Amino acid sequence: MLLRAPLLWSGGPGRLLFEEDGGLAVGPDGRIVSSGPFAEVIGRHPDAKVEDLRPCWILPGLIDLHTHLPQYEAVALDGLELLPWLENHVFPAEARFADPSHARTVAQRFIRDLLSFGTTTACLYGTVHVEATDAIFRAAENAGIRAVIGKAMMDRHAPKALLEDTDESLRGSEELCQTWHGRDHGRLSYAFTPRFAPACSADLMRGAGTLAAKHEAFVQTHISENLQEVEWVRQLYPQARTYAEVYDHFGLLGPRTLLGHGIHLGREERDLLRQRGATVVHCPSSNAFLRSGIMPLRRDLDEGLIVGLGTDVGAGPRLSLFDEMAMACTVSKLRWAGQRTQAARIWGLDQFDNEQKLYLCDDLGLEPDQPLDALEAFHLATRDGAAALGLEDRIGGLDAGLDADFIVVNPKFSSPPGGGELDPARVLSRLSTGRTPGWCGQVS
Repeated sequence: MLLRAPLLWSGGPGRLLFEEDGGLAVGPDGRIVSSGPFAEVIGRHPDAKVEDLRPCWILPGLIDLHTHLPQYEAVALDGLELLPWLENHVFPAEARFADPSHARTVAQRFIRDLLSFGTTTACLYGTVHVEATDAIFRAAENAGIRAVIGKAMMDRHAPKALLEDTDESLRGSEELCQTWHGRDHGRLSYAFTPRFAPACSADLMRGAGTLAAKHEAFVQTHISENLQEVEWVRQLYPQARTYAEVYDHFGLLGPRTLLGHGIHLGREERDLLRQRGATVVHCPSSNAFLRSGIMPLRRDLDEGLIVGLGTDVGAGPRLSLFDEMAMACTVSKLRWAGQRTQAARIWGLDQFDNEQKLYLCDDLGLEPDQPLDALEAFHLATRDGAAALGLEDRIGGLDAGLDADFIVVNPKFSSPPGGGELDPARVLSRLSTGRTPGWCGQVS
């Protein structure tokens, strides 16, 4: 099969690759055989059947590294911070997943909606229920989406309906891993999923780390999302210097670890995560929705942390990664503006000399970071997401040799009337600032 359409994908942070009249040849194994100018690709495959998709464009499928399928019913329920929000909205929604038929219904709708927003790879949290998590895997397999899925693990500080026995939690998680990890030609993977340190005993976290290493599976959990949560971890684990050290002590940090949020990480924690090769998943909409804070994304990127994007439904109010790219850019600009304003106020204080003002600005971290732009956000949602999963040789771009994992959009729907020429950077800017892309279809 040879598809003809403009091709748009990331060539690196802040750099776009674009073929105005592109060709994408896909082999029978579902891999991209050739991509580039249509005239060159058809020259290499003269007998290929051509499907002309113009005026639509082809982009890589988007990669959501952190979202909660069972929380779909609780989406956009506003007014609370993290811990009371969990108790009042999320835990009741998750308890309903004790009914496998309910789990199947929600899973099918959730995954269908994910695909409708252009997400072709997603890391999904289930509930503590084995049957419900199995239903999520089956829905993902039937839809053909690439997914990393895990049964949530909680053996303390959880409602009675969701509280697990430690051994049963580990046993059920391992059974699911043995059934699903690597299934559907490798499109499905398992993630051992201790919800977060406060809800997991030392034995549970140690066991999860051991099993993840044994099966070469993923680990997904949360870290430093909320200041109250950070303080709770400090009280529960006084022997640990940091939140990240708690996870590291139990063998939960490594190249296959996905840590949601990471807003309030200290320097020592960031150094540790970088050494272990763990990924921090930026969820800007959720961070704003639950009043958790603004992640210092530019600092983390400059320091070499591995970062990807997640929608974090249901605290994240939408499943669209295009919207999440928009929000990542917006909060980055707000952080930049806030830092600049505070620095200006310090420089306007007469009681300090210039040396003292410099010290204060440095101590408070008020050197304004360069805001994130649309091209960088697109890279986070594609290439960086693939790298976080160790799949940079399979997904995230439109290069020859990668899987034919892409979406098809009509960029004209992202432009206002009289929007003029469809320049790739302008189109991407509008797509990633919340304008509806207008789907022509999608392929994964």
